[in-house]
Amino acid sequence: MAETFHLRLITQRAGGGDPIIRERTLEKAELSIGRASGNDIVLTDLSVDPQHARMRFSGPGRVSIESTAGLPFDVGGKSVMGATLDAASRPVVRFGDFSLALEPAEDGGVGVTISRDDDEHHASPSVFSLQAKVFGRRNMAWVLGSGIFLLCLAIPMIFVLFAANPKIHPDEQWSTGALSKSHAFLQQDCKSCHANAFVAVRDQACLSCHAADPAQAPKALANAKRLGSPFEPLLISEHAEHGKLVKATPLPPGLGAKANVLIQRAFNHPTDRCASCHIEHTRAKGGTAEAPASDKPKLVVVQSCESCHAELKMRLKTTELIDTPDWSKHPNFRAQVMTQAGPSPKFQRVALDTAPQERNGLIFPHRLHLDPLGGVARQAINLGKGAGYGAALECADCHRRDATGKNFKPIEMERDCGTCHSLAYDRVGGQLRNLPHGDVNKVIATLAGRSISAPGGSDRTRPGGIRPTAFSGAGASAFRATFSPGGACYDCHTITWAGDTVQLAPTKLASKYLPRGGFDHSVPEHGGPGESKKGGFACADCHRAKVSDKSADVLIPDLAKCGTCHGKTTAQIAAADDADCTTCHSFHKPGQSTPKPGAPPLRTLRWTEATPRKAAGA
Repeated sequence: MAETFHLRLITQRAGGGDPIIRERTLEKAELSIGRASGNDIVLTDLSVDPQHARMRFSGPGRVSIESTAGLPFDVGGKSVMGATLDAASRPVVRFGDFSLALEPAEDGGVGVTISRDDDEHHASPSVFSLQAKVFGRRNMAWVLGSGIFLLCLAIPMIFVLFAANPKIHPDEQWSTGALSKSHAFLQQDCKSCHANAFVAVRDQACLSCHAADPAQAPKALANAKRLGSPFEPLLISEHAEHGKLVKATPLPPGLGAKANVLIQRAFNHPTDRCASCHIEHTRAKGGTAEAPASDKPKLVVVQSCESCHAELKMRLKTTELIDTPDWSKHPNFRAQVMTQAGPSPKFQRVALDTAPQERNGLIFPHRLHLDPLGGVARQAINLGKGAGYGAALECADCHRRDATGKNFKPIEMERDCGTCHSLAYDRVGGQLRNLPHGDVNKVIATLAGRSISAPGGSDRTRPGGIRPTAFSGAGASAFRATFSPGGACYDCHTITWAGDTVQLAPTKLASKYLPRGGFDHSVPEHGGPGESKKGGFACADCHRAKVSDKSADVLIPDLAKCGTCHGKTTAQIAAADDADCTTCHSFHKPGQSTPKPGAPPLRTLRWTEATPRKAAGA
């Protein structure tokens, strides 16, 4: 049996006349059929799949055709997924606009004549064909090309070369305006952002310098340096996974706005890009094309927070977020509470209205320390101003603001507690020796072979210090005394004994309870040391520390407390103090507030190998 296919491709000429016939012979048992150029039989029709079907010999003068793409083809007027055909019956198989006519060949093979059914329409030239006398495509191409050459190249060059003081600048048609100061170093390097001709700037171009992903951040900063940026770029992260953002974002209100978005998407100009909100080449009002409009690209709000979060669950079924169309529907705060401390702490989001408790490993009664008439207050007064007190304790005596003023430094035992809670365990040559803090194994090693006063004995003063003497309690070791009632560690740490083994609960204090909120303590109205005298809130107005007897209490205010100021409509808030969702939530960093206008000007950095690899403003 001769397994040979004789292919004959018939193509009609565009202007009529004899058709073009191409022939070739393939000595193989199977042929591939599809739109892709790698097929044996190429059918240039969009209704044909790139790899649509295969044809193979199934016997003398017989072939089988099977669909490989799951799409049907036509045999004898019927749509089928496969067929076995006898070439002697001269069957015709149709794929889209193409017909494959089979016939037996003289050498025992099969002949396949391929023709396009609509080629007959190309035989007579249309009014817009290449052969048309007036509106032919070739004539139109010459006219339009010549016009573009004159208007966009020749005339501008004449003005530049011969006009002394031209009132118009035709070459400006090629420029959409100057870049902002932050991107001005890219003014002559268009391809750094416009990677592909006639394609809108894509996010990959922006993220090549601004990606905050830990895996990409070093490469992004190196790329900015390579391009010659005088500024260390601000690294940003996505609000959420991009696929979820696309599903969650509704079309804008209004028929015209919806049509505009759909048309842009249809022409490969998506509206969910970085450049959709951060606009470059925006000329300042009354300014020239050469003058930068601002320090940074112009920010345009494409979608408001409410437009996406009002009916989020309807568009994004898998979300765990609660629909929040306005402040009145804002869900109650869910604090991120530590349920297990230690090297691998565990956290859980718990609603504040359930009075959550955290396991931070400490025993610390706020009420006892803030009581103005209690023993702690008397101790603070006795220590005097030389120790930083001289009066009853206040929140600011232990909770110290960081350099930004937005947050507080972590509590340190030696700095914030050591003045009252001494770690001294021995006196040598008139000098007190202190226990190391933070590692129970180092404490035990330090106390090995030593004895101190009996737990709770008269030799120990609380909370001032310790007068070490010979240990009088039979069978008790120094470290047992330290971790027993009255010992240096017992009153503040969660300690349990199992025989002669002491277990100290790991200590871990939460630095942020609301990871999706950007509360800022530096705002005067939010209170803090001395702010209550300026019209702001005092710490106790929001934190109920004065009535808390356990350090496990989560002492942050709930939604109702914040609602006393922010529980208004968006319009009322905006009219009052320019506050809205972005007061607490930032799009790129949901755990931070959005920076307000009037930020300090761009700071030029000197790029060196020692330049800290940290995003400016992060």
